[in-house]
Amino acid sequence: MNFFKARVRLWPLLLITFLVLAGTGAAFAFGGLNALALKSLFTSSSSERDSQVVQSVTAMQEVTLLSLYIEGVAREDSNREILGGAIPAGEKTTLIQYKFDAKLGIDGSQVKIEPTGPGSYRVTIPQFIGIGFDEPEFEDALESNNALGWLAPPAVQTRMINNILSDENKQEYISQNEAALKEQAKVFYSGIIASIDPEITVAFEFAG
Repeated sequence: MNFFKARVRLWPLLLITFLVLAGTGAAFAFGGLNALALKSLFTSSSSERDSQVVQSVTAMQEVTLLSLYIEGVAREDSNREILGGAIPAGEKTTLIQYKFDAKLGIDGSQVKIEPTGPGSYRVTIPQFIGIGFDEPEFEDALESNNALGWLAPPAVQTRMINNILSDENKQEYISQNEAALKEQAKVFYSGIIASIDPEITVAFEFAG
């Protein structure tokens, strides 16, 4: 009888042991998965942060000569076609109003200052460049449809903005203001040289 009672009391002990071992294994497995997930997360964050550091270390030597305040409205028309022909009354027009400061100037590292004789120098100015756009602002796009304009594909606003800020537009601003850019370059470099010796004669040469 004593031996039988001992065998009966052994079942609760085995059950408790099994539950403890199972819970411990689950805890280790859950913890291991969390550790792997956290390790993967921190590795991704570190890689992104390193990329930003590399991009921020850039030596710039641009010299801004003019700042143009620009306001305008960009327009894009679209229409759905069937069998190569436009759908009547199916035109859609998208308008984006914008404003920004366009910075024009030169690459200062390409400027050459050379002596041409006693007390005289020649300053060679490189081609003018569009340095960038300050404080660009774009209003929400406005759309107007004809009767079937809803059939036309929507305008890609990102493409419209990229066109507004394109290199082609920068070059157009340079062409329109070339005389002012040349005059400002003369004033800028004449002032630097005169601050060293006001008696120096300066001649300017501009890249074609």
